Amino acid sequence: MKKRKFIKENFKLLVMALSHFTNDVHGSFLPTFVPLIVESLGITYAQAGLLKSISGGMHVVIQPLAGYISDLFSRPYALIAGPLLTALGASMLPLSPTYGLAILFVGLQSMGSAIYHPLGHGGVGHIVPPGKLASSLAIFAVGGILGSTVSSLYAISLYELFGPSVLMPLGAMVPVAFVSYLTWKAIPKLAINNSKNKPSPMDFIKTMAKTLKKIFPIWGVSISRDTTIQGIRFFLPLLIAAKGGSLVDIGTILFIISIIGTLSPMIGGKLADELGEKKVIAAGMTLAPLFLLPGAFSQGFLSISLYMIGIALLQALLPVTGAAAQKKAPESRSVVASLVTGVAFGLGGVLIAPLGVIADSLGLETTLSFIALLPWFPMPLFFLRWKNI
Repeated sequence: MKKRKFIKENFKLLVMALSHFTNDVHGSFLPTFVPLIVESLGITYAQAGLLKSISGGMHVVIQPLAGYISDLFSRPYALIAGPLLTALGASMLPLSPTYGLAILFVGLQSMGSAIYHPLGHGGVGHIVPPGKLASSLAIFAVGGILGSTVSSLYAISLYELFGPSVLMPLGAMVPVAFVSYLTWKAIPKLAINNSKNKPSPMDFIKTMAKTLKKIFPIWGVSISRDTTIQGIRFFLPLLIAAKGGSLVDIGTILFIISIIGTLSPMIGGKLADELGEKKVIAAGMTLAPLFLLPGAFSQGFLSISLYMIGIALLQALLPVTGAAAQKKAPESRSVVASLVTGVAFGLGGVLIAPLGVIADSLGLETTLSFIALLPWFPMPLFFLRWKNI
């Protein structure tokens, strides 16, 4: 009986990791196609950054609502609808004939991803034992990170196979529809124990405020981490393009610098279960800038290697911050997930626009240097407030 339960739990977890991969492989299309959009539409870096900020703003607004509503119901609707919307919007990006339509497609992609993530992360806590939360979240996170890692190669393959035509979104939707069907069959219901059955605006506000108070230092770490990762992935392709690199060069380099980070969450989750979340978060956030900053000032293989290590250290913390936050507020797992993975990710995206202004004024190299230091910013508050949350 225990063996059957173990297999059942892990099968559900693997299906959720697969759906995370499906969502994030499309949710990361923008950095790959943004140089193409900049060139074809003739927009500035600030306007390009605004596309990412709009995406981030969608996450900030939608994820808390999606997380709150997901905690009220047991059906995994968000796990089904989210990846379908994400894939549709993302695959339309290279077809954008105007800046306005580019904004529309980014919004559609972001809406799907924002709907998906709160229940994705929060749902893991409902299907695994508490003692395996960090390592289970690591498996789920690896699905998403692997999707983000291969996203650039997959995006280029779709573009070269179908070109900028309606066939590209049609081709992208077929595997997503299959995974959504598999998710519905494997996880028809999540064991969410909540007596509420009607969303209430006042209850939403109270729940968000109460949860945020409990996890605020962890939330600050998540914002800084996600801004750093997104900033590098967004501005590094623009720097490569500015130096004469092709779309294939951009996709290949994005893949290389992300590949180690695909497995680092497994290490981070395991260490967190053994050593505690605080030590692992402190180590990752402290060490990452020591590699990212020299990466911004160097070139070639050395620069790529340094970026690989720095990003891997930050991505190792994805399940760690999630587990730490869920332990602080286990009664609102999807709300917690919406804050530390959704709103944090969204705010990181919102900050890309002002970083784009810096890039227009001071250059891409200076912008990447500043981004490299961001992981240090929240650490004083983290150490001061950890015991009080």
